[in-house]
Amino acid sequence: MSTLSLSSALFVVAATAGGAGVAWLATSLHYRGKMAEFGAQFEQAERAKQKAQELAVQSRQQVEALQQALSEAKRDGVIQNAAASARTEAAAAQAAKVAKEKARAALVAQLDAADTSERPAHGFADTQPMRQR
Repeated sequence: MSTLSLSSALFVVAATAGGAGVAWLATSLHYRGKMAEFGAQFEQAERAKQKAQELAVQSRQQVEALQQALSEAKRDGVIQNAAASARTEAAAAQAAKVAKEKARAALVAQLDAADTSERPAHGFADTQPMRQR
């Protein structure tokens, strides 16, 4: 049975300590990089949160301004006038459509009355010129 000599034991202790130091250094560098990455992500999230809060404040201000303009427009009667104008335009468009349909029907009736040719019921021309009618 062999026993370790003092120099071999010191070498094993020194090698173990050196390996532990190298492992600690590698782990430290790895996690330092991870911490920097997470810190950057956190800063980006904070900037996004700040921007979202600013946009929320702006949107609230815009909503308030639009509500104020709407109440002023209602008070001044602009909304009612615009709605009445739109209803009038819709009625005029409907009346024009009805007049167009009436004119079309009258034109078709006039053309039918002016058509004196006697065509057969099937609508095709007579191909027998010598036929007595």
